[in-house]
Amino acid sequence: MRTKPPSPIANRAEARREQILEAALDVFSEKGYHEAGIADIAGKLNIGHGTCYRYFKNKLDILHALVDRILLGLLEVVRKESPEKSNSIEEYRNQIKNIGLELFQLFSKDPRQAKIVFFEAMALDETVKRKVQLGIDKSARLTELYLKNGVQKGFLRKELDTRIASQAVNAMMFEGIRINLSSKVDSKFAKRWLEEMPTLMLEGMGKR
Repeated sequence: MRTKPPSPIANRAEARREQILEAALDVFSEKGYHEAGIADIAGKLNIGHGTCYRYFKNKLDILHALVDRILLGLLEVVRKESPEKSNSIEEYRNQIKNIGLELFQLFSKDPRQAKIVFFEAMALDETVKRKVQLGIDKSARLTELYLKNGVQKGFLRKELDTRIASQAVNAMMFEGIRINLSSKVDSKFAKRWLEEMPTLMLEGMGKR
């Protein structure tokens, strides 16, 4: 059975919703979530308050939608590589670098997203913090598949605690992104981080 394409009205509604989210991303990252208001978001688009409320219940609802969108992009990066692809420690090292580079680029291209996830969201409403934490946990579970592959193929230690190690890998990756965006570091910081982090990690996890 052929699926009907979205109607022009549905397309316009989705386009308007995306415009509101983009404006909110600007406003929240510039002013901070607490200082920002629906009026600021509507003002960015030269629309009335009521238009925003047609698509979102309130400011918190907008923040939830933004966090959903950002976390989806993050998880798509982690899923890009195949966990079963690596057959050696060097191949896995390259996977870490590839994923890390894509994550750095994701947030470097749009620092507003990093500000929302790594700074604003974690100091806000408990439901938002929980959503971010669940997204980070899901990323760690995906990372764990790579580690289990290494254990099964023998290039990572058979006694490796893959759950703890996956959380440590994610923590190191996200901390690098946070430092890169919040500090005045040198332009080669990401490259240096992505060279040092796998070495630091794999020397402790590589089969001896």
